[in-house]
Amino acid sequence: MKVKVTTSARLHLGFMDLNGDLGRLYGSIGVTVKTPQTRLIIEDHEELIITEMDWPLKKRISSFIKTFSSCFKLIPRGIISLEKYIPEHKGLGSGSQLGLALAAALTRLCNVKVNNHDLARMAGRGLRSGIGITAFEKGGFIIDAGKRMLSSKTFCPDPPSALMRYSFPSSWHFVLVIPEKKVGLSGEQEKEAMGFISPSRKISEEICRLVMMQLLPALVEDDLEKFGNAVSEIDRRTGTFFKPVQGGIYSEKSSYAIIRHMTESGAAGAGQSSWGPAVYGLTHEKDAVRLSEQMKEFLERKNIKGDVIITQPRNRGAKIEIIP
Repeated sequence: MKVKVTTSARLHLGFMDLNGDLGRLYGSIGVTVKTPQTRLIIEDHEELIITEMDWPLKKRISSFIKTFSSCFKLIPRGIISLEKYIPEHKGLGSGSQLGLALAAALTRLCNVKVNNHDLARMAGRGLRSGIGITAFEKGGFIIDAGKRMLSSKTFCPDPPSALMRYSFPSSWHFVLVIPEKKVGLSGEQEKEAMGFISPSRKISEEICRLVMMQLLPALVEDDLEKFGNAVSEIDRRTGTFFKPVQGGIYSEKSSYAIIRHMTESGAAGAGQSSWGPAVYGLTHEKDAVRLSEQMKEFLERKNIKGDVIITQPRNRGAKIEIIP
């Protein structure tokens, strides 16, 4: 038997509450996109074999399998291979999707019954955002409820619950620019960085107002321009909050120019996904190729190395196939 899991990247558009005085912190906003993707296959085998892949990926997979086996008192087995994977540490949610894909495959191979939230917690995912979990389960546009605070310095261990999930308009596409080599914060670096940031009630209030009175109405009413404007404003305020640890509103100096050129070239909205360095521009499907070509020309002119891809929203969760 084989289990094949195909799952997609997500764009993290910002946080709603960066203050925490109401007993919850963060409250993520995100959208699932069709590409890049991770496709993982586990074939039943009496031994554990991880096929040839980059060492960091192999190390991450080995660590997860060790945790999984310890939790369920199982002897790990199976031939694990990756056909493709979301670029790591680019702000596209690669870690959560890889962990959940592994969990989905292993639980089916070993006939273990457990929900995705428990698996995410076991794998150390969903520490701040629950977007990746719901993206894996259902896809679409997602807002989570934020991390529930038990005290001023401790959080509930459960990943944030999904507050809402809405199908994203299929005619709204994203042009992604993924800089080469540059990586965003993750793991212990990310955890340490969060400790240096002071709460901001003002920024939180502004973002919440933008979400409730512009972003969500525009989504429901299929208003691309208003939605894009809200995305840009939320991104700018989120970046301002994280400026002390990013060194600016964006994690890379080149991102300022890339995002500005995207909006000047007709993107309805643009911003940085999570810690970056990946940035996105929102556009109508009829304008996506033109915007993509303009961004490729811009990168070449400015000698910025990176990939430019067009991606569409994904309004369903991961595809899980059982192959006899």
